[in-house]
Amino acid sequence: MEKISIKAQTRTSKGKGPARRMRVEGLVPANIIGSGEAKSASVVEKEIQRLIDSGIRKATLIDLELDGKTERVFVKEIQRFPHTGQIRHIDFFKVTPGKKILTTVAIKTTGVAKGSKAGGQFEHLVHEIKVKSTPEDLTDVITIDVSGLDIGNMIKVSELPHPASWEILVNGDPIVASCSKTKAILAAERAEKAEADSKGKPAAKKAGKK
Repeated sequence: MEKISIKAQTRTSKGKGPARRMRVEGLVPANIIGSGEAKSASVVEKEIQRLIDSGIRKATLIDLELDGKTERVFVKEIQRFPHTGQIRHIDFFKVTPGKKILTTVAIKTTGVAKGSKAGGQFEHLVHEIKVKSTPEDLTDVITIDVSGLDIGNMIKVSELPHPASWEILVNGDPIVASCSKTKAILAAERAEKAEADSKGKPAAKKAGKK
């Protein structure tokens, strides 16, 4: 993953009043949670919005610099004001090297399915999965090439490329992507079969004279 970083500063004042003044100054109240504690901090609103706009996901690891020390974190929760959409508060979760964390990884597809070009219906059914992974093995997105997916083919969760250390938490083995026959194709096949069957039938015998 591309290295992503942001700076934070320690926040000593708490409560609605100080938080409101911080937002006027362009800062967002934040908590850094991990190792059994929560540190109060703040980040520059423009900087965190820049990261959000860049497409960070639930499993994106961020290097957060606080008081001269860098911690690896991911965004646990973002609270916004419902009427304006402005960021109200943000929680970061600090990760520990070698210790597995539970998070959600996105699934993206690339390419155009072979079956789509032949008139099939491509469907991307599962867009994210929950996994347990160490920070060292974590990636925030799995990308699968669906170019070779023909009509009647599918890709299941068990076929997704991922580090061997991952624990993927799903029920069963759901279909991630598939290319199926459309109603038009099925109707054409039925019509073709009916025509073939009718041609293969012996001619009806004429009734004999009494």
